[in-house]
Amino acid sequence: MIKKSIEHLKENNMSYWEHFAFACGHGLICIKAGLLLILHSIIPGLFPRTGSILVTQLSESFTVHATFKIIEKEIKEITTNTILILIFFDRKV
Repeated sequence: MIKKSIEHLKENNMSYWEHFAFACGHGLICIKAGLLLILHSIIPGLFPRTGSILVTQLSESFTVHATFKIIEKEIKEITTNTILILIFFDRKV
C-alpha cells in the first residue's frame, strides 16, 4: 500500500500534505453536495442547481489542478536543463 501511495503522489506531482489538503478539501465539498442533494430530494424547491454546480466545480478543479501540476513540472525541467547548460558553457569559456 505504501508503494502504491508513493507512486500515486509521484504521478500527481504532489507531496503528501499537498495531496492531503487537495483530497480532503474535495471530500468535504462532496459531503456538502451530498447533504444538499439529500435536502433537495426531500424538498425539490431547495437547491435546484446545487448538485450540478458543485459537480462541475469539482471537475474543473481537478482539470485545472492537473494542468497546473503538468506546467509546474515542465517549468522545473526547463529550469534544471537551463542551469545545466549554463554550467556546461561556463566551464568551456
